[in-house]
Amino acid sequence: MQALPLNDRIGGFRTLYSHNCQFGVSQAHERDRTAMSTLSRVFPAMAVLKRSKDERISFVNEGIVEELLFPLGKLDFGKGIVAKSGVSLWRTRGDHQPIVGEYSFQVKFDRREDVPGKTERLVKQFFITLQQDIQEWISLGTTKTGLVYRLKGRVLDKHE
Repeated sequence: MQALPLNDRIGGFRTLYSHNCQFGVSQAHERDRTAMSTLSRVFPAMAVLKRSKDERISFVNEGIVEELLFPLGKLDFGKGIVAKSGVSLWRTRGDHQPIVGEYSFQVKFDRREDVPGKTERLVKQFFITLQQDIQEWISLGTTKTGLVYRLKGRVLDKHE
């Protein structure tokens, strides 16, 4: 689960549930790595998508984005809850044009019930105060992926 700023104002948060994985295309030992049939074998849940025999995947905007990660340190929220924090930079591969930077911190726990109420309030307050302190740097309603789609001027609908 990820906590993100609200789409329309500073000072709150929304949650996003996502599952993702990254791997090099060279790790897919298939003859045709861009065929949807290959993608469906690698990710069986995608087999439900309607596709034609000739359908292929391609890089968004025919480009490759690289992510640089810079660990910063740890945040101690008490009661054994410690978060790793860092900054990441997305940039285009080749010419290294910056796309977006992101500060993040990650809190891990086995069960939500194990997180004391006071600690949960501290984490939420830190997130909201951070937004307020750096609000001129925040682009509300934007995702990193959305920015990649817009690199060449494509306009996205809200559901994309």
